[in-house]
Amino acid sequence: MDHTIPYAAGGPTHASNLKALCRTHHLVKTFWGWQEKQLPDGTLIFTSPAGHTYVTTPGSALLFPSLCAATGAIAAPEADPPPNHCAQRTAMMPQRRRTRTQDRATRIAAERKHNRTARLAERPSYAWYSESTHAVGDGEPPPF
Repeated sequence: MDHTIPYAAGGPTHASNLKALCRTHHLVKTFWGWQEKQLPDGTLIFTSPAGHTYVTTPGSALLFPSLCAATGAIAAPEADPPPNHCAQRTAMMPQRRRTRTQDRATRIAAERKHNRTARLAERPSYAWYSESTHAVGDGEPPPF
């Protein structure tokens, strides 16, 4: 769940200030300069950095119109919100140490190594069996 008015900026945790965004839209909203406005009925208005406007209505509007009833007005945030000493950390885009592809390859390699070790540990030892006990004396294949 995402706050329309950020919690750190005094935005309340209230139905009129919350929305469910996927990871991509959360990152766009947070880091890439898009502006947003949320109406009391849940309609979202996104404005791109280029000035284009996109309007989305809640997914429930078609099947469950009663869920789109206005949830009430939210109180305006404080004029001077309390200082947030962690603000600089939250304003930066998180950076990965490795790409998702590298993480996936590492996980797969570790799982394969684990499976191979388990398979070799379960394999019975046949010390009594050797090729020399079944070898034909002259090295020729059987005569059939």
